[in-house]
Amino acid sequence: MECTAQPQTEQRSTLAIILSFYKTVIFLAAPVLLAVVPLYVPTSVGLGAYVALLLAVYWVFEVVPLAVTALLPIILFPILGIVDSKRVCSNYFKDTNVLFVGGLIVAVAVEKWNLHKRIALRVLMMVGSKPRWIMFGFMLTTAFLSMWISNTATTAMMVPVAQAVVSQLCHHGEKIEVTRRRSIRMGSSKRKKSSVTQTISKTSIKGITTPSQDAEERNPMLQSQNGDMAPADSGEVEMGQIRVKTPDGEVTYVVKNDPVSKESEILPIEEECEDIDDNFRQRQKKIDLNLQKGIFLCVAYAANIGGTGTLTGTNPNLVLAGQVDSIYGREAGINFGTWCGYAFPGMVLTLFICWVLLDFMFLDLRNELKLFAKNPSVYLRREEKHVDDAVKSIFYDQYQALGPTSWAEIAVLCHFTFLALLWLTRDPGFIPGWSDLFTEGYVTDATAAVMIAVSLFVFPSRKPNLNCCGEGTAGPVPAVLDWKSVNNHLPWSVVILLGGSFALADGIKVSGLTDVIGEQLTGLQSVPPFAVALVSTIVVAIFTEITSNTATATIFLPVLGKLAEALHLNPLYLMLPATLTCSFAFILPIATPPNAIAFSYGVLTVADMVKAGTPMTIIAIFIALLNTNLMGVALFGVNNFPDWAITTSATAPVNTTANIAITCFNISTIPPSVVLLT
Repeated sequence: MECTAQPQTEQRSTLAIILSFYKTVIFLAAPVLLAVVPLYVPTSVGLGAYVALLLAVYWVFEVVPLAVTALLPIILFPILGIVDSKRVCSNYFKDTNVLFVGGLIVAVAVEKWNLHKRIALRVLMMVGSKPRWIMFGFMLTTAFLSMWISNTATTAMMVPVAQAVVSQLCHHGEKIEVTRRRSIRMGSSKRKKSSVTQTISKTSIKGITTPSQDAEERNPMLQSQNGDMAPADSGEVEMGQIRVKTPDGEVTYVVKNDPVSKESEILPIEEECEDIDDNFRQRQKKIDLNLQKGIFLCVAYAANIGGTGTLTGTNPNLVLAGQVDSIYGREAGINFGTWCGYAFPGMVLTLFICWVLLDFMFLDLRNELKLFAKNPSVYLRREEKHVDDAVKSIFYDQYQALGPTSWAEIAVLCHFTFLALLWLTRDPGFIPGWSDLFTEGYVTDATAAVMIAVSLFVFPSRKPNLNCCGEGTAGPVPAVLDWKSVNNHLPWSVVILLGGSFALADGIKVSGLTDVIGEQLTGLQSVPPFAVALVSTIVVAIFTEITSNTATATIFLPVLGKLAEALHLNPLYLMLPATLTCSFAFILPIATPPNAIAFSYGVLTVADMVKAGTPMTIIAIFIALLNTNLMGVALFGVNNFPDWAITTSATAPVNTTANIAITCFNISTIPPSVVLLT
């Protein structure tokens, strides 16, 4: 028995060792196993499929860093004779990549001078200290910052602030309940002021008996809750909370009357905590834990959602812009202004529903809805007077630590605002933009981004001293931004990853693989377009949970564009909601860096994220589809097959049923009930 058991143990040990090198095994085995594709299809189509599948496997399993995988097209496409090296390399610094770099340089300036922290803390100071509004403030701030700077950087900045706030809320949870109960009693006492004033003949203070006649010698002053001062020997003290000024300091007490002896007992306020039993403490512990989970999740989810609001907010948006520009040309009309017009309303709606959902799941919205349903009039008349000064002090102290607003912060804010205006007004679509002043098609969003970025390397970081005004000694002043800061903080790996996605899309197009995919998908013409869009977004949502959103967009968007051509649909009808869905990865900790950062604090479990993320993902998918059929129709005309989409599908039969179905689904002209029936 021993002889047979030992080889099994050794075999299991060897298998475990092999599995520990699974990345190396996949890296070496995948090219060999996938070689069956070009052997079975010995044409450029098979070679293009081989490269696409190999990159997909490497991206999914992350056998090497994502950016390293993105460099493989430079090796594979020229060697396999699909695309020459000069054309492949040109994809790594296209106009879209330059737009991304310019936006990141401005974001580096924002982070260098802590402008993002000042904005975040100012918003949090405005929303108050009630948990619901703290969550709202965190989500609003995180989403706004995520529109302009990296989702990862935004989350990394906001989560420590959230942790400090949650710690204070949990630490003061019992004190909050005591104060709330006391305020209720005091409110009742003040409403019955005439009936609660009694004579104190003897005062017993926690084991020390002090006759009232000795009060004049001690000469303390008793101050009632409403601020009136009364001598201790006056014989009358309003029932409720009082403060006693003694030589040792000021102590807070509560008056309790004995109706039999007609004496009033004054106890220190800590005595009032005795009615906070273990059951309450257990409930409070659960409430505190749910609060921590809700706040951490709201920051991660808001970062994912906020990035969809602008073209430069997250990588899938840029992948879409680059691939549409590469495959269909600029006639498709995707630029910073049109994307914001399309995505921003859906982002706001998704963010609001996420706030309500997290409030319902982790805070007290459920109980308040029950209270409102039970007695609406009482609920609406209730008074919420308590404000947690400890929480407000966190925001205030951190804001004060930033010091007064500096010249550099104002300069960065002006540059940031001006860049946003340039992006939004370059080519708004409904009116002429400032780019019309120049040669048509020559000026893009990248032009504006680089112009503002260059200005930051020249603009002074403090007011120059010209011997008549300014700060410091006369002479040159350092610029707002220097190259060392940019080099240290700019995520060059993401730039390479975007370039690799563009190179892969271009290589697939040149190889003819997209044409073959389109021909194979023509059998789906009988399927309603909305069903195709729904299924495709669900597939993308599942895939983006296990791989990076950039890789997901890179793999699926060209296929969806070709699928739309095969069905004679506007390619944007499928590509727009799929792009948004790439960022809606709410379920797993590994899905996005914001999820991983929030999960790393040890408060959340995988079950928590699945419970909250599953309904949020479903809701976000339907909002993306709804937004496409509203704003997509208005801005991009996704209900019509455009001329710019006529590439290889020029001879494909027109799917009249599909166009009619999309037009019917446009709920801007037909009620929702009719849409569902259609």
